[in-house]
Amino acid sequence: MTEAPRVGLPAATQVTADGRRLVERLLQRRHDLAKVIVTDVKHEVVDYASLGTLTMSGDVLETALLTVTDLLESLLAEDPGASRHFENIQRSGSRRVHQNVSLTSLLQSYRIWGARIWQAVLDEAGDDPIMRDAALGLVSRIFAYVDMVSITLAQVYAEESAGAYRGRDVLRSDLLESLLLGQILSDRARMEIARLNLASDSKIAVVVIKSSEVLPDRVRAESLSILRACRKNVTAQARVLFGVRDGDVICLVRISNAAELQSLAAAAQRVAEQGPSWRVSVGRPHGGLTGIERSFREAQEAADVASSLRPRSGAILFSEVILDRILVRSDYAEDLLDEALGPLLTYDREHRADLLLTLQSYVANDMNMTKTAKDLTVNPNTVAYRIKRIGQLTGQDPTTSNGIVNLAVALRLMNN
Repeated sequence: MTEAPRVGLPAATQVTADGRRLVERLLQRRHDLAKVIVTDVKHEVVDYASLGTLTMSGDVLETALLTVTDLLESLLAEDPGASRHFENIQRSGSRRVHQNVSLTSLLQSYRIWGARIWQAVLDEAGDDPIMRDAALGLVSRIFAYVDMVSITLAQVYAEESAGAYRGRDVLRSDLLESLLLGQILSDRARMEIARLNLASDSKIAVVVIKSSEVLPDRVRAESLSILRACRKNVTAQARVLFGVRDGDVICLVRISNAAELQSLAAAAQRVAEQGPSWRVSVGRPHGGLTGIERSFREAQEAADVASSLRPRSGAILFSEVILDRILVRSDYAEDLLDEALGPLLTYDREHRADLLLTLQSYVANDMNMTKTAKDLTVNPNTVAYRIKRIGQLTGQDPTTSNGIVNLAVALRLMNN
């Protein structure tokens, strides 16, 4: 999906204090506003009137609430370009294609949406002349937002209708969304996933490839480049279905044994090497359709780790960083970090020593003193002395299994 302009307006149209009060009142009423908008759209737009009750009370109402919230929050935000919801709003445009809502109807629904929001602002201002002036100060920003949403959704709708990323191996966006988020699957979704030819012992691993440092008008071209790289490298190793989600390329890969998982890891690494701005992350394989959601969440977790690494280190497997994710959520992480590494940092600072550097090399070289000495270009006896000193300062003996585990875990925490 093509990346949208960021939500917000120029700083020249800052909201006044009275205007902020109006917006804050409307935020408290946003659920009621969304319900009114959905009711009006259903009554006034034929294509929406034909949608089922569950779709209107679920998908359409949720999108209306997100859009109302997004607009109001953007009016209050210090950074007018910030948006927490716009990607989800974009995806709604793709779904409308498959719900047989025409582009004309989609745009008409947002015209109604904008009109109801503006009427709500006027109603909230009442007859108070000061608040009416504050309301008039909001009008340009409200309708600029409506225009921006309409333009972006028209682009998203057109791309989905034309099948911009379509291929026999590429899932429709609505089907992909259902699989990744663990939603109830339609018969069509089950037919699509059947193309993976899952055997009883098969599992599915999700690979996510994110493109960073790409200008908005280059997102689509970059996604197509990623798709080509994945077809070249990943499909050679296993049966795969692809999808595109907000510019990210998603691979659903059938895994039947450990050898196939190793092949996937190698293929993911080759993809990562082809794009300097690509972040490749891989979830663990899980069984069943519900396992897709779990593997996707893991790939997203791995992507979070990848985004914090410097420099880039190729593909990131969740199985490699699961310990990191557990550690950073622990209530005792800071305690371990302070107790295990704090004394070393203090000693190095006061004595201009290299105990922390020695520990890092020692762990990286699997506790081999000879390799550590070579890595640091010092005498092995020097390494032995430093390792002993580390044990004395921290109370954790690096030559024992328990001691080295605690010290190695602390190093991982420091790098997160």
